[in-house]
Amino acid sequence: MNDTTSDSEEEILVYAEFKDSVNIEKYKSIHILGIDGKTPIVQLDDTFFTGKFENPLGTYLFFEEDPSPHCADPLFDKLPERNLKYLHKTTKLLCMEHAYVAPKEGSEESIQSQLQQPHQDDDIKPVTFNTLQKALETFKKDWEENGENNLKPAVTP
Repeated sequence: MNDTTSDSEEEILVYAEFKDSVNIEKYKSIHILGIDGKTPIVQLDDTFFTGKFENPLGTYLFFEEDPSPHCADPLFDKLPERNLKYLHKTTKLLCMEHAYVAPKEGSEESIQSQLQQPHQDDDIKPVTFNTLQKALETFKKDWEENGENNLKPAVTP
């Protein structure tokens, strides 16, 4: 079998800029969806961001701390507290914003119709208890008798 196509991967660095102040180090998991599309989605734990690619004015540079800095002339050169070394550069900018859930059109009508429908559990009446201990005893007894799925508090004055 003569395979003329080659499977190669290309790595491209992208600089992501968040509109809100986001401390990315506090998140435990990061997922990126649709990075090759027009509007990528970034999930940081349970928080979602949507983004779009923009043309930056310049080039973004990436640095990392240099664990073994050296100076050419120890007499006249003083090493700074934090020494960085150049890693990569990119001209890819991804601007990210919080993703908010917006109701679909017509959803207000469906909510209203659901509120107007009679509930199946309309026979439940409000319950008042004189003490917290009495409430706990009543609910515990009812729980043991009916199970968790059929829990309906007994009405006691």
